Amino acid sequence: MITAPLRQKNTNKKGQMPMGNVSYSAHISNGKSAITSKKALAGVAKHNLRKYKSADYSSDNIRLIYGTTDLFQDVKRVYHREFDDVVKEYNSRQKREDRKIKDYFEHVAGLNQDMAVEIIFQCGDKKYWEEHWKNKDYMSEVFDYILDCLQKLLPEFKIANAVIHFDEASPHMHVVGVPVWEGAKRGLSKKVSKRNVFTPQTLSVILQDKLREEASYGFECYFKEQLAEKKKGRNHDLSVTEYKVAQESRKLTDIKQQNNEEQKKNTKLRSNINAAETEYAKYEEMITDKKNNLELLSSKESELIEKTKIAESVYDLFRQGGTDDVRDKLIDVMYENQKLREENTTLKELLEKAYEFMKQFVIDGVNLLERFLESVGKVVGNVYKKTK
Repeated sequence: MITAPLRQKNTNKKGQMPMGNVSYSAHISNGKSAITSKKALAGVAKHNLRKYKSADYSSDNIRLIYGTTDLFQDVKRVYHREFDDVVKEYNSRQKREDRKIKDYFEHVAGLNQDMAVEIIFQCGDKKYWEEHWKNKDYMSEVFDYILDCLQKLLPEFKIANAVIHFDEASPHMHVVGVPVWEGAKRGLSKKVSKRNVFTPQTLSVILQDKLREEASYGFECYFKEQLAEKKKGRNHDLSVTEYKVAQESRKLTDIKQQNNEEQKKNTKLRSNINAAETEYAKYEEMITDKKNNLELLSSKESELIEKTKIAESVYDLFRQGGTDDVRDKLIDVMYENQKLREENTTLKELLEKAYEFMKQFVIDGVNLLERFLESVGKVVGNVYKKTK
């Protein structure tokens, strides 16, 4: 924590610190983000302390610098510390029992007014932290210093809880406290009043001027850069809701950008897949053709083997004194063998082997193959005569 200046502050002739270009913002709960009920307070506690399961956010990436992990009870403790005595004094002056206040926390919760206020401080935008994220841990010291300055500059804002978030686009600090106003002429002498504590003067001079200067000093101590000066126009009246919407919008933009990049990758991948599928189809067609050719050759070889077996069987019958019908069958086999020989070299080789087989046998002094071919010639002549 920066409790004392680390070095002498440099100021101009007006006593003001020079400013730089790093953004600074202080957003106060307002409108839909206003904490006007116990339900709203519980919702803030759930978000700030990450009391829920999420793939995007984790309690491991937050840092509690003030209060406890029970924000709801932290606020109640502020109520008891600040108002128990004044409530007791107020009740002592009441003659009617129904006008007495039993629990001021519950009393304010039922009035539909701001029972607590949240301020979100941020130094540096998403673009800045994309380049300096490795130094984010130093922001714990800077925010600690800003919190200390806030307590000194705005003591009427009683801080109950403060936590730093490191799991979003840029480090930022959520501060929840109770605005305590003294000097009321009616009712309690001290009461909760956002309107009387966070006046336009307070918002402009304290949150946007003095705290900006202090934040710039703390930031410069660690990052050697200064925060940007206040611009003309709207600086202090951005609500927490608007801040959160802006944060979610940035997150949505990031998601869209990531989706576009993923779509480009998917398109390129699909193109590669299509090219691979086309190439595969070519090879598949070639493989199919080769497979068909192999099957055809296998079929022809099987046919040849079968014909050879038939030829051998016919030869056995012929040798045993076969009839003309047997010779006709043998002739058919020969024709088939001749046709297959012309179509397939393998068939020719097998047929030559069959002829060699016939040459080994001699009947009545005549080679079986010669007798076979002579018989074939006679049969062919007879067939020719019949067809004329």
